[in-house]
Amino acid sequence: MNVAFIGLGKLGFPCAVGLAMRGRTVWGYDTDAALVDGYRRGEVTPFEPGLADQYASCRERMHYAGSLREAIAKSEAILVAVPTPHAPMHDGSRPYDGVPRDFDNEPIRRCVADVARCLADLDDGVFRTVFIVSTVTPGTTIETLLPAMAEHAGDPAAPGANWGLVYNPFFIGQSTVVRNFLDPEFVLAGHAPDHRARARTERATEALYGSLHDKPIRNMGWTEAECVKLCYNTYLGLKVLFANGVMELCHKLDDCDCDVVNGALKLATDRLISTKYMDGGMADGGPCHGRDQMAMSFAARRAGIGFDVFDIINRGRDEQTAWLADLIEEHRRGRDVVLLGMAFKPGTNQTQGSPAILLARTLEARGVTPVLHDPVLAADAVLPATPALYFISTNWPTYAGHTFQRGDTVIDPWRMLSANDLPEGVEYVPIGIGPRSSAHAAAAIEPKTQSAMARG
Repeated sequence: MNVAFIGLGKLGFPCAVGLAMRGRTVWGYDTDAALVDGYRRGEVTPFEPGLADQYASCRERMHYAGSLREAIAKSEAILVAVPTPHAPMHDGSRPYDGVPRDFDNEPIRRCVADVARCLADLDDGVFRTVFIVSTVTPGTTIETLLPAMAEHAGDPAAPGANWGLVYNPFFIGQSTVVRNFLDPEFVLAGHAPDHRARARTERATEALYGSLHDKPIRNMGWTEAECVKLCYNTYLGLKVLFANGVMELCHKLDDCDCDVVNGALKLATDRLISTKYMDGGMADGGPCHGRDQMAMSFAARRAGIGFDVFDIINRGRDEQTAWLADLIEEHRRGRDVVLLGMAFKPGTNQTQGSPAILLARTLEARGVTPVLHDPVLAADAVLPATPALYFISTNWPTYAGHTFQRGDTVIDPWRMLSANDLPEGVEYVPIGIGPRSSAHAAAAIEPKTQSAMARG
């Protein structure tokens, strides 16, 4: 099965590489001609650890079509990964304004209309399946995308006799795109309500993914799949919000460590599902989750649900970030403020939806302009020569070995450092560990001292 991949950005290109790594012949297409020319020369634009080597290993199976029609004509499966953006001011790196919004569906609507037009032009007897990867709110496929395809395919009974439509979003993270694509928890596939059409696209889905991995394919209707995708991402945001709520609570309680509390909760895998996203730290981030929560709130209100749980996630994210800014102001004592980390997580250069940038903007609104450092994005940032307050806003491993000086304060929401490993005269504030009583503090010193000696 040859595969056309439409949209070769930071998500599409690594996934296309993953398909080629598994032996698929991939025909890529993107409207950004300069981007495609770079890929043809062997350049890798998305910042993704290991991607350059992965591309080099399968480059002979990666082809680039000169037109959308050419890519579709040479393929049986067409994956469409066109962005459905929100405006930059709503990407999650700024405070939420409380207004739920749908995605901008116009780019994906135009794209699938063009795909349908190409399908209508082909009369070669080949059945083709269009897999929509782009994130949309529930109801979008049947209300917006399918009518656009039916109009431009000239077939009011779409999907047509020679093509099918699957809603097939991925669950992947920046910096681990290829790994997540090739080793998912499951494949999500939404199909048409017509039984014959569904049977055909289910077979096509199995043909596409069956040779990539042995993970289960969860088949359902279009709207159900749209709902699963957004519910998945918003639930992750809810877990982060809860874990950070535990962190703040423990920080304010005597003799209470959030890693102990959350660590016990993570043992409840039968009823609390999984251990991931259950550590206190910074807010949920990235180019997807914040906007997905806002879009899910839009969908919930449009449907008229009684309590919009999705809206509280972004509101809570802002409130928790404001509390971190409070801590910085409490410990600042007139010194410069440095945020260590700008990317929304280690291993990526993406700042869309970054909780570090949100914190920086929250501080700036209070009249505090922090120095921003990042090992990838701002490695040459000039750090203060005099004692300063440092806040570890992205848990890059390199910050575990950062050199601090006497008089510095280090606020660590990840608890990735140890006071015993810092120079004398450096104040260390591990967020989520409350004040210690004298008895508790004395008991806690000895094990840490032994651990330090063992490492030495």
